[in-house]
Amino acid sequence: MRTIGKLLLLPAVGAVCAGILLTAGLVDFSAATPPGRVEQRLATFALDRSIERHARRMANPLARSPGAAAAGLALFRTHCVACHGAPGVDPTEAGASLNPPAPGLTLARVQARSDGQLKWIVSNGIRMTGMPAFGASRSEEEVWQLVAALRRLPRLSPEERHMLGTER
Repeated sequence: MRTIGKLLLLPAVGAVCAGILLTAGLVDFSAATPPGRVEQRLATFALDRSIERHARRMANPLARSPGAAAAGLALFRTHCVACHGAPGVDPTEAGASLNPPAPGLTLARVQARSDGQLKWIVSNGIRMTGMPAFGASRSEEEVWQLVAALRRLPRLSPEERHMLGTER
């Protein structure tokens, strides 16, 4: 019984210590300071759990449509390349200065997300990052087109690279 009491006390002490650090303002949350490893892991953990809980399980109804991917790439060029970059092109200075930085969308951890999760992220954005909620200003079809474009990014054809302005 004493062991169980000690095990329950440990998280409570940790929470109190974390509360003191945050309340005292000892953690630097300025955008000029990159997040530390613990902060990054906690934020990633919380974000992943939130997306898993809120995103509906669904497949992209436009996944097999070449026209949807092309339309999505046009939207991607207009709204996403500046922050995320694309194969062969770096983010703009404004995009590169985001903290946390916008992830490269060809990364395995991004591509491993389900279509429903990507749709949820594009539609709702991510709080306290530069990721806006495109669902507020774009139709559901346009959001699905963007998801089709995200899936296409790792294997862009030369024509698609040219359309994005990313050929080198």
